[in-house]
Amino acid sequence: MAKKIKVKFKGQKEKKLKKQNLTRQLLKIASSVTLLILLVAGAGVLGYIFILKPLKSGPEPKPATIERPADKTKTHSKPDYEIFQNPIEEPLALTKLKPIPIDLLPIIAIIIDDIGYDRHLDYQFINLDKNLTFSLLPFGPVSREFSKLARAKGCETMLHLPMEPVEYPKINPGPGTLLSSMQPDSLIAQLQANLDQFQGLKGVNNHMGSHLSTLPEQMRQIFSVLKKQNLFYIDSRTTAQTVAKASAGLFDVPFAERDIFIDHFQDPSFIKSQLKKLVKCAQLQGYAIGIAHPHPVTYKQIKSYLPRLKEKADLVPASQVIRAIMDADAN
Repeated sequence: MAKKIKVKFKGQKEKKLKKQNLTRQLLKIASSVTLLILLVAGAGVLGYIFILKPLKSGPEPKPATIERPADKTKTHSKPDYEIFQNPIEEPLALTKLKPIPIDLLPIIAIIIDDIGYDRHLDYQFINLDKNLTFSLLPFGPVSREFSKLARAKGCETMLHLPMEPVEYPKINPGPGTLLSSMQPDSLIAQLQANLDQFQGLKGVNNHMGSHLSTLPEQMRQIFSVLKKQNLFYIDSRTTAQTVAKASAGLFDVPFAERDIFIDHFQDPSFIKSQLKKLVKCAQLQGYAIGIAHPHPVTYKQIKSYLPRLKEKADLVPASQVIRAIMDADAN
């Protein structure tokens, strides 16, 4: 009897030990699973922070969009004018073209850039002299309106083509900018959309473009369009490394270069001295092309100096200087 009780007690003890062992194993498994879940979750958080989450290194350039003429008039904030590293000295060394013969007076073209954002100033300039040439920014709030007025007055207009500067994206040339990141089809489509904004354009000059003007492939794409539309090109020469002249020669596009920036330093006496340089340049080579911008001080100085300028040179539209240069090159 005692032996039976002893065996029964031993069996109960073994069952109890097995039950305890099973509980411990289950607890270990549960702990391991919990730890594994925590490790996986922690790894996911760390991976998001260090791998997936984008680093904040400043604003990224916005992708280029093709802006086409719309039914509604587009309005934009006023874009930056040209960029000059040293506004007091002449910005760049020039590549001189072949001088043209002169019978009486040399000829001078003055291009007023950046038209289309200041109705009051733009209208002051157009009433100053019909032989001034006006270069219009695409998609400006008054660009189309000014274009119609210029045609009615018999003034010559050009497209002031926004092109990528070396300072991009810190400095943005404005709507319709041609960028080096664009595929050829996109760049050509954007250029065509800019041209389609206006009627009666005679030519094109670059707005900024100190980077894009140095890229042969993109400049060839631009000149392929200008050739088809019989437009001339005047290189504003915002960089000494421009390849515009070579591209123009490749496509046989009428071409000239800016000789003098008139108002890159906003001071009356400086602007007056630049106008005198423009006349002297014309006297030396038979022609000269000056570029100015719609600033109040520029308007006052050009208005004041024009009578004296006309005593020493003929003020003509830019296309007349282009024709004279092309004729000289042909002879």
